[in-house]
Amino acid sequence: MKFFSMILFTLIIGGLNAQVSFSAGGSMLKGFGTPKPWGGFHVGVEIPRDDAISLYGRFTHHFKQNAADSIGVFAVAKDFTTSPYSLNVSALPSMNYNIIEGGTRYYLGNGFDYGFAGYGGTNVALIFNKVKVGYSEFDESLYELDPNSRMEGSIFSLGFGLNGGVKYSNPPYGTFYLDCGMNYMIFAQGSTSSVSGELYNQLLFNVNIGYRKDILW
Repeated sequence: MKFFSMILFTLIIGGLNAQVSFSAGGSMLKGFGTPKPWGGFHVGVEIPRDDAISLYGRFTHHFKQNAADSIGVFAVAKDFTTSPYSLNVSALPSMNYNIIEGGTRYYLGNGFDYGFAGYGGTNVALIFNKVKVGYSEFDESLYELDPNSRMEGSIFSLGFGLNGGVKYSNPPYGTFYLDCGMNYMIFAQGSTSSVSGELYNQLLFNVNIGYRKDILW
């Protein structure tokens, strides 16, 4: 009986000392060689294993960004008697980024929940891109886009990366942080590849700034 009482006491004390942190802030992403960055926001959760190591997860949404230049695609006539049979149509692709990442962080300095500290670690990232295209006007009663010219679709990617940053924690008020990271895509699968190199890239760089609140119970 005494043994089970000790176990119960240990579980209660462990539960009372449990800690989880929630974070949110702004984000920016840049693909290697892509002409423009993507702006967005992130939300996350972090669970410290001790004062020097934590596990974290984060979702980031980067708003859609247009390609630097439009490209030419074809619209073909619905009727063989229509002249001309094909038209050159201007197309401007756009794409967003949705990233789910998780990994481990190692803290140096004052540690996870007090004062200044630096941190770094590794992560795994699952990325979903939605591709949309704006087309110049043409007579849709006579013409339709060539199926081979359509670029709308989705891209799923899996990558690994490194991240690091700095933070300042004041327990009554929370934590402010700035971090950056790099991810390399090792696998990609999607319904479109026409925007690769212009909007999509295997090597991504990101910067995040935000606020973290620690919850104890």
